[in-house]
Amino acid sequence: MARLTDRTVKTAGAGRHGDGNGLQLVVSKAGRRTWVLRYQLNGVRRDMGLGSYPSVGLSDARIAAADARKLIAQSIDPLSAREASRKADRPIPTFGDIAKLVVADAQSKTANPKVAYQWARHLGSAYSGPLLDRPVNEITTMDVAAVLRPVWRSKPEVARKLYPAIRRVFEHARILLRDQHGIAMPDNPARWDDLKAVGFEAPAKLSRGNHPSLPYNQMPAFIAALRARDGIAARALEFLILTNVRTDAVLKAAWDEFDLDQSVWTVPLANLKDRKHRKEGFRVPLVERAVEIIRHMQEGRISRFVFPGRAPGEPLSDRALLARLKRMNPRWTDPVSGRPITAHGFRATFRTWAEEVATFPHAVIEQAMGHQVGTQVERAYRRTDVLDKRRQLMHTWAQYCEPESASNVVQLTRAIS
Repeated sequence: MARLTDRTVKTAGAGRHGDGNGLQLVVSKAGRRTWVLRYQLNGVRRDMGLGSYPSVGLSDARIAAADARKLIAQSIDPLSAREASRKADRPIPTFGDIAKLVVADAQSKTANPKVAYQWARHLGSAYSGPLLDRPVNEITTMDVAAVLRPVWRSKPEVARKLYPAIRRVFEHARILLRDQHGIAMPDNPARWDDLKAVGFEAPAKLSRGNHPSLPYNQMPAFIAALRARDGIAARALEFLILTNVRTDAVLKAAWDEFDLDQSVWTVPLANLKDRKHRKEGFRVPLVERAVEIIRHMQEGRISRFVFPGRAPGEPLSDRALLARLKRMNPRWTDPVSGRPITAHGFRATFRTWAEEVATFPHAVIEQAMGHQVGTQVERAYRRTDVLDKRRQLMHTWAQYCEPESASNVVQLTRAIS
């Protein structure tokens, strides 16, 4: 076979043109010219690209092909060798580089802003600062221990989230280093057995306690005090109490979720804590006062959210509810713990009242709490959400919470600020 010349390289038509020993010039129909080395190793035929003409000339292509043949003679695949070289030349990512990937992945899988914030904080400078700028494959178990030790006993609630977050970074790093850098991490520096060997024990068991709540017999007086306050936060709190729905769902309530003619609010799956176990939104019966609050909020509608926040397009913050409760204290506190009550604590108030005062079936109460009722088999055959019975329950609750004096009822004729 005649070898190629500079002239034939420039003028050859579409097709493959050999230079000998597997080196070929491949010319496309559009005239693009590339160099390819065709070789066989261990019974497998492969094509190795050597670059495009004219960036790579004939002499350069012959030199590259000769280098590749030397590797083949040693039973080394030149394509594999080139990929390994490329991986070795890539800069090793730092712990911080991979932590960003882990945080982004975790945040994409949660609709809870608190959880999203915790991931960023735990793997950020607040707790993982000493690790952030270091190449991830150079970090040792002792380095991890130094980060964990300050919070392990003093802040067990942080330790229980920080440790698995750090461990996940190294698991991600193991795959990334193997596939993109050709580097094998022998073990995870956050391996629990190794941490135990340097003195770590399971962090102290968390004592979550209960959300501070009011005794149910104080609810009429509290509602009277709440209605004496103007503002969106006060109305949102009262609506929360009258529906017994979780705070996040109330704050994110949007206008298209309500059917006021039927006095029903359908909380979408995205705003439900147990959305993974549901197939459709949660229908909430609205008592007369709750409908009145929604209609009044509609008169001054400025957002897609029923209870808008100060920032344009954002819902009311849970901090606004806490601030409203704080301004109403020190009177309204949990008598057991002595702590100021929280918005979520009203669910405990309702639950206690429902068990001790109301005479409704347990399943109806649990449905009103938004809890799963019965076994998996029972739920598979249930075809009702007992809306009518829950409407009766919530009406009884609203009547119980109603202040004795009619003068305590806010007519909602003023603009809410």
